[in-house]
Amino acid sequence: MKTVKQQVYQSALAMCLAFGINNAQAAISNGAPTIQAGGSGVAGELFLNVWDQAAATSYSIDLGITVGSFLAGAYTSTIWNLDQRFVDWAAATSDPLTFNVAGNNSYVGLNSADYGVLLSRRSGTSAPGAITMNALTTVTTKVRDRANALNIAEVAQNGGATATDFAADLSEVTTTNASSYFGSAWGTSMNISGWVGSATVRNGATPDQTLDFFFIHSPGGTVGSSTHAVFDKLDGYLSLDIANAKLTWTSNVAPVPVPGAVWLFLSGMLAVLRVQKRSGISSAI
Repeated sequence: MKTVKQQVYQSALAMCLAFGINNAQAAISNGAPTIQAGGSGVAGELFLNVWDQAAATSYSIDLGITVGSFLAGAYTSTIWNLDQRFVDWAAATSDPLTFNVAGNNSYVGLNSADYGVLLSRRSGTSAPGAITMNALTTVTTKVRDRANALNIAEVAQNGGATATDFAADLSEVTTTNASSYFGSAWGTSMNISGWVGSATVRNGATPDQTLDFFFIHSPGGTVGSSTHAVFDKLDGYLSLDIANAKLTWTSNVAPVPVPGAVWLFLSGMLAVLRVQKRSGISSAI
């Protein structure tokens, strides 16, 4: 029996390792089923961008969680450990570095309140101005196009990577020039009044900046091009620790405590198991 259990355990472990290796080659999901701009899909994944302006190079990584999943668990603080490629890239870059995070969910239709993007904004900057649904469509397009560009670049840099493999929600990395992305696209203002989309880190004696996180989305129902989008600020902030290669979402929302009735139920179950164990021992004697 012990040998059988060991074999089952070893088989399960091998399957998990194989699954992990396969998923490590997955592309960043932009929400669409293919690399083309159109299509009908599910929520896209979040991705991190870090830019070295002096060298005009960047590091990007798929954070392995969809917009929908992140919003559903936004109260949960999360740490993403970045990979060796980031460590090597950061060691060769100039100070300061700039970073931001985004995720696209624009394939559910304008009339859905889930239509929109998760977009970072530098903590402490002024409140964003109102934008129309027409402007939001432009924002989602830029985030989607950034994910597509990263997927194309990563295929050349990661053996076995497939630009259209959006099924798995795990990490993929790439390094690419992002001067236009950070300089003129949503990385700065994204044409939203009062918006500063990136934060600066490793800037001498100046403390590292952090990012607020917003879900900018449709109000739902019947909407037109001039309908105003909704800005929902999530209660927490994003920080990037260059030295320890970590991206952190620090939630300010306390986790929901487990009800006392659940603890009582678990205690009762443990008591029942103890009684059954003792009964089994008595029968054996």
